[in-house]
Amino acid sequence: MRKEQKKGSFMNSYLIFDMGGTSVKYAFGDKEGHLKDNGSFPTPAEGLESMLDEMRRIFDSSRERIAGIALSSPGAVDPRKGRVGGISAIPYIHEIPLTERISSRLDGLPVTIENDANCAALGEMWKGAAAGKSNIVSVVCGSGIGGSIVMNGAVCRGQTNNCGEFGNYLVNRADGHYETWSSFTMVKQAAKYAGTTGKRTDGRELFKLAESGDPLALRLTEEFYEAMAVGLFSIQFTLDTELIVLGGGISEAPFVIPEIYKRMKRMAQEDRFGFLMPKIVPCRFGNRANLYGALFHYLQEIE
Repeated sequence: MRKEQKKGSFMNSYLIFDMGGTSVKYAFGDKEGHLKDNGSFPTPAEGLESMLDEMRRIFDSSRERIAGIALSSPGAVDPRKGRVGGISAIPYIHEIPLTERISSRLDGLPVTIENDANCAALGEMWKGAAAGKSNIVSVVCGSGIGGSIVMNGAVCRGQTNNCGEFGNYLVNRADGHYETWSSFTMVKQAAKYAGTTGKRTDGRELFKLAESGDPLALRLTEEFYEAMAVGLFSIQFTLDTELIVLGGGISEAPFVIPEIYKRMKRMAQEDRFGFLMPKIVPCRFGNRANLYGALFHYLQEIE
């Protein structure tokens, strides 16, 4: 690893960590947004000290002149205080002076931190599908719905650093109960299919079953598309944004956005609000967007 880094050495390098519940991705980047030596390690279950040990191991493996550390983190991140509130899949990073602890372990270098969904949006705006735009919304569709709002080039945070929690939008009322957007992701729809039929499946398989004419799969995928259309229209009417960048596993399926547009056009014709049809594009970087965004945030804050 050291030999490879010596060949393509940066004058100034920034070490970037994207902390997730399953793994921590990392890379080294420069001011121009070039990333190299990408890697990952399993998220330590033992606690913060194990996480710091792993970060130090990556730090020591480099011969680069590391100028600073950029973090992408789950949870309700307060970048100014360097702390993480709320809940996430990494409980031991919460309610502690996290950036201070990491800086102390990594030779006192400056450390910045930003929420992972905000990093994804910033990464796509800086170098990805939203390059050149200053007003965008990122919507990430996985097991739930998350996202981020960027207005005039700056992340909107809200009073409690929870801005962009689109998954809590109410998109349907059934059997007297309101249901949220996150209730209709393909992960959740596949679980409903399995619960009804006893056949284990995932989102990709559910799409295939619907294409083959399976009645239950057709109904469940239609619910997914309808919820996406309602949720994305709600965002557009609220923010009148230039662009909505769609991320998560579904963004890799080329047929998903056209199918969402079909439902949107039908809704627009029925209710005459097609004048605010959102522009939706798939993300460019996938799960690397957080690394780009964390670096961009660092450069804005420190450099």
